[in-house]
Amino acid sequence: MTPIDRAGAVRSGRASEAVRIRGSATLLFARRGTRTVLRHSRLAAPMAIVRPFPLPDGRLVVQLVTLGPGLCGGDTIAVDAIAEEGAEVLLTTTAATRVMTMNPGCRAEQHIRLRAGPGASLEYYPAVTIPFPGSELLQTLAIDAAPTARIGVVETWALGRAARGEYLRFRSLSSRTSLAIDGSVVYADALQLEPALDDVANAGVLDGRRYLAAGFFYGVGPVADAQLTAEAGPAGSGPPVVEVAFAESRPGLAYLRAMADDAPALDAAVQGSLERVARAWERPVARLDRFRC
Repeated sequence: MTPIDRAGAVRSGRASEAVRIRGSATLLFARRGTRTVLRHSRLAAPMAIVRPFPLPDGRLVVQLVTLGPGLCGGDTIAVDAIAEEGAEVLLTTTAATRVMTMNPGCRAEQHIRLRAGPGASLEYYPAVTIPFPGSELLQTLAIDAAPTARIGVVETWALGRAARGEYLRFRSLSSRTSLAIDGSVVYADALQLEPALDDVANAGVLDGRRYLAAGFFYGVGPVADAQLTAEAGPAGSGPPVVEVAFAESRPGLAYLRAMADDAPALDAAVQGSLERVARAWERPVARLDRFRC
């Protein structure tokens, strides 16, 4: 495929990497009585946010927006969000993150840092990330939290646009996630897929699955048994369409892993996990589809 620039025009050679973006969003949330407010924000294009609004349970929802068709070669996005003591925040995105086709030797980067103070609640549930053919993405997600904070993070990945036959046609997908409590790392996760170098489709438990989800929740009680569960599709439709592992890795810290053949199956698995966590936190479940385009 030929690289595409942000205006949607088809380019040849290295033209699509000529204009590189360095977008950022810095957000500071504070508690004001019974409410959470966005006390400070600093945005650099193409990053933007939809006007924050409160949920009935007191959480403040902020929708992150990346203007343009997606991440192109050489682009870097940085998000830094801080929830001060007692603040309750839910961060999400309005649409999928598309990692566009790019020239060899180029990559896009996304770096997210989340910080939560004592008694704060900070949740990050972005929409699916979709790597296009020939794309390369490097992502880091670092969370620092106080021992009494609550943290929820779930990310979902499509391994190419299935309807266009682009399964595993991206060049590289790399993501590193860590959670530190009082400066000590208590959770770390890595995703590294390079289809041109390895037989990714048949590696480990992936077994041809086209959608992945990974996440964790800190500050929860027991939420699930430590086992892998498989949920079958309609009768006679073949093997299970989604596999889910949702369990505690240590007291107060639960992890989520899911693999699915299609997006609706993965979404249902993620939503089911959010419902379990909501019960553990004794709060209404967030319906993420309400915040998406």
